[in-house]
Amino acid sequence: MNKVHSTSKGLFHKKSKEVKPDKNEPDFKTNSSRPKRTPSEIGVKGIVYLLTLIVVALLLIILVFVAVKSGKIFNKEGFFKFIFVDRWQPGPDNSWSADNTTGSYYGIGGIIASTLLMMVIALLFAVPLTLFSALFISEYMGKKTQKFVMGVIKLMAGIPSVVWGLFAIDQIGPMFMAMGAMTNGNLMTASFTLSFMALPTMLSLTYNALQNVPDAYRYASLGLGISKEETTFGIVRRSSTPKIVSAVIMGMARVIGETMAVILIAGNSAAGLNTHDGFNGFIFSSVKTLAGTIGLEILENAGSLHESALFAIGLILFILVIIINLVVLLVSNTDNIRKYFHNKKKVKVNPHRSAQIDVDVNNENKAFNDYELKTIVKASAANKTSKSVKSGIALFFMWTSTIIVLAFAAWIFGVVIIKGLMGLKHIEAFVTVKGQAGIFAALFTTILLIISTLIFAIPLALGTAIYLTEYANKKSFFTKLIRFMINLLASTPSIVFGIFGLSVFIIMFKLPMSIFASSLTMAIVVIPMLTSNFEDALSLVPNNIKEAGYGLGLSKVKVLFKITIPNAMNGLVTGVILGMAKIIGETAPVYLTLGTALRMPSEGFLASGATLTTEIYMLASEGGGGEATSIAFLFSLVTMILVFFLNWLSGKMTNKKETGSLKWYIKLKNWWSNLIHFDYAKWFKDGWNKFKNNCKIIRHKLSYKHLKEVHYENKKRKKIIKIIEEREERRSYED
Repeated sequence: MNKVHSTSKGLFHKKSKEVKPDKNEPDFKTNSSRPKRTPSEIGVKGIVYLLTLIVVALLLIILVFVAVKSGKIFNKEGFFKFIFVDRWQPGPDNSWSADNTTGSYYGIGGIIASTLLMMVIALLFAVPLTLFSALFISEYMGKKTQKFVMGVIKLMAGIPSVVWGLFAIDQIGPMFMAMGAMTNGNLMTASFTLSFMALPTMLSLTYNALQNVPDAYRYASLGLGISKEETTFGIVRRSSTPKIVSAVIMGMARVIGETMAVILIAGNSAAGLNTHDGFNGFIFSSVKTLAGTIGLEILENAGSLHESALFAIGLILFILVIIINLVVLLVSNTDNIRKYFHNKKKVKVNPHRSAQIDVDVNNENKAFNDYELKTIVKASAANKTSKSVKSGIALFFMWTSTIIVLAFAAWIFGVVIIKGLMGLKHIEAFVTVKGQAGIFAALFTTILLIISTLIFAIPLALGTAIYLTEYANKKSFFTKLIRFMINLLASTPSIVFGIFGLSVFIIMFKLPMSIFASSLTMAIVVIPMLTSNFEDALSLVPNNIKEAGYGLGLSKVKVLFKITIPNAMNGLVTGVILGMAKIIGETAPVYLTLGTALRMPSEGFLASGATLTTEIYMLASEGGGGEATSIAFLFSLVTMILVFFLNWLSGKMTNKKETGSLKWYIKLKNWWSNLIHFDYAKWFKDGWNKFKNNCKIIRHKLSYKHLKEVHYENKKRKKIIKIIEEREERRSYED
């Protein structure tokens, strides 16, 4: 006892000697599960931080470089004059004059107007189709049907842009020529094509937003008797409006930044919008876009002033992308902003208004009496004629939009497959095309480009993803800045990276046009996509598995390499496969840094040449149909098979644990058996009876007697609901 007493006394009255804890015992004052820092952990952490800083620096370097290269034209013309003047006539540097009376002219006002008008027309097609079809797929289709339809949409998203351009020249352009257009390439051809190019991205994002709406919202609405259509548009759609707006904005970025397809189908006339030949002349104008102007003229610029003007257009695209990302960020935080202002808003209620209520309210203690509750439910659940009409109209638009989207997908897939197979009559194209090498050469060049690009891109993307998931403070400003920069890089038009790679790697560092130079450029293009996919894969690893590793005494590095990365391997491989598909589909950066000559890459990574998509662009740009177009479709078929195989492989990796036990041929056999033994007579009879019953119901609802009853009930309900609202307003004011 004395010993204990003296010890406690020493603790409270006198400074006792500090006892050093045993190294073998855990320190309970700190986190006992936290491992000690070893030299290997410090080294890995340093590498992760270094790779992250390189990715951040890349965006800053690109932005500063483009801004510096734009300085010359801004000094000569002035920023606002360059943007708003509508006259683009490049020429040698010595032909420019300050008063713009002779020589070259640099004003992109007309190009900006053409780009924005094309974007608006494209969105007029894409937004309604996206909204109605996404709602129908999400809310009305079964899970298996949803999976099939969204698979078709993802296949559309994987079609390279040059294949879209080739398809538009061959199919969409002649359709508008039949309506009065002078050539295949015009404003409407470009707008219509771009609307369906942006639609898969917009539809996928919108579908994901609708799927994230809690089912409780749907059940609560349907439980009150609200129709399925009103629930879909009034509850589900409204709950996901911010994300739908973000999807539309991402579609805008896709339309503004598209380069190679627009070069093929917009006409590229320097005259711009035609305002002299009436409405047809206007909508079928031959136009240039911002990205298309860079792609057309950067390799053949007339001098340093012309080059600076093209970089200035790239800077304008950068600014537009930054604005778009800021708007997306703002829309994503709409709820937080609304709550902030709602908390500051003071609601004022007029106490004298409720005194005018002349109604018997006997039971003040109850919020609503039984009659009032029934009235409220009936007000929402009543099967009114107007609701039936609205539901019918909504269903019509949803059905029609979904059919249009699927029909267009069948159209483009069918044309590419059929014309690609017809192109097999030029079987020699696999070996030689017009005295050059053939498809095999382009395929080998593409494979070498993929390998070289991934060698540079994977370490940077993986390092950044590890930093964001394992080391970064999720709420810090620096982490949010990195995510914003990654999103900015992801939505930046690839032509901007192309002119950066051309100027830095080829002109400044004097590298030859080669697979190596092109892979350095393409690495910047795919890093944002790889980083996002890698981060998602690492984030899906459960925390309890990591904590178990720490509990066993593993260091952070060992947990990372023995637990986190192995468990995320499927997701990481899926990200790499999707990155490969993106490399195959890109054209603009490759066109500017690799070359266009179709030849075997005999020099390895230092060889120049043409990839599959680059050669499609070269063949499609010849126009006129014939042998070149036929071979271009053959190239397109090979490219799409390769891209679709990679997408299928990524889907298999993602759903590896969800694969069914039945083999595909057993499933096909069961499907065929059900198709043969289906009772078509009973199905037709039931459908006819249902149709007759619906006709009787419609005839009853349109009768004068029923409409009169509905009108009387509506007036009665509105009166009672108004009384209830005023009473509750008074009660809330008194409280």
